[in-house]
Amino acid sequence: MKIYNKKNFRYGLGMTILGVLMLLTSIWKGFDVKGTVILALCLFLGIGLLLRSLSHDMSREDRIAELDERNKLVEWRAKSRALGIAELICAACILVSIVGMRVVEDFFGGMLVAFGLMYTTMLLAELFTLLYYNKKL
Repeated sequence: MKIYNKKNFRYGLGMTILGVLMLLTSIWKGFDVKGTVILALCLFLGIGLLLRSLSHDMSREDRIAELDERNKLVEWRAKSRALGIAELICAACILVSIVGMRVVEDFFGGMLVAFGLMYTTMLLAELFTLLYYNKKL
């Protein structure tokens, strides 16, 4: 048995182990709807990824799809849009925290610091990647 796609194999193995651990925990503690759905998804996706990583043809299809330029462009645009949305949400939370500091100073003060650090980190990450790719390309 040869592993053709090691990345999918690792993800599949991890998800399968997580699903089995969740199954054992559910047997021990009792089943609930949310846990059972997550358990089933982990097991099905994990086993599916394991089977895809062990098949030569399916691994080849995955590699071709991974290297496809259109798929990479879609992924880059989606990540860029997600960062922009996260920045907007973080800025809105900063504004809510500033307004909320008048009511409960301790709670909203801590949130203001946390959201401020996250927002600064996102802006710096965007700046550094922009500088890197401008120099690289």
